[in-house]
Amino acid sequence: MSILKNRTIAVVAGAAVLVGLGATGATAARLITSADIKNSTIQSVDVAYNSLKGTDIANSSLTGVDLANGTVGLIDLSADAKSALAPGDGILGVEADSIAAPKAITNIGGPINANYTNLDTGFTLPAGKYLITVDGSFESASVGDPAVSVYPQLSLWLDKSGDDAFQWQQGEGNISPNALMPTAKDRHISVSGTSVVVLDDDTYVGLLAFGYASDQSAARSGEINVTGATITATPLN
Repeated sequence: MSILKNRTIAVVAGAAVLVGLGATGATAARLITSADIKNSTIQSVDVAYNSLKGTDIANSSLTGVDLANGTVGLIDLSADAKSALAPGDGILGVEADSIAAPKAITNIGGPINANYTNLDTGFTLPAGKYLITVDGSFESASVGDPAVSVYPQLSLWLDKSGDDAFQWQQGEGNISPNALMPTAKDRHISVSGTSVVVLDDDTYVGLLAFGYASDQSAARSGEINVTGATITATPLN
């Protein structure tokens, strides 16, 4: 066989090898899909640290079984997700209300059920257990009789009957912080009280103002103003 023929055969054989290698390379370059991966074979050690991003994971594709307990923290949540987790006002959180403007205590003395002054301050709470705080302040609008002591008070009202009428004897009254009002004009005094209340049903809770005179009279009726009154309810369960 001539040298030229031998060279021709070698070139043809080499080309065949290159074609075979080229075909193998094309096969290796094919994309790997989930069909090529056996379930549960990819582990954390197979993924470079910080190599996966949010765009690599389809929305709603991860469930609780895909995440180890304690691996997701607040830093991993979006701003909207963090906001959704925050306790809200009202039923989910703390309720609070205050009087809009000073209000005079109309009646001092007599039956509280008939003579209270409604401060129109409160809210309806669902059944549950609450820590309720009442804070307020009073001001004397005139000079009182120094021989008569007057004790203005705020009262927590629990409208359990739902009839919009205060009935102390039916358990609709609770804490009643009170203080001795100075007989001088333009004097201020503050009161505060706290109580744990259990409500069996949705119940309106509000604030009333009242007062007693040491001589059982109506002394200083309309002469003592409620200058501040706030009711706060914090759920305990």
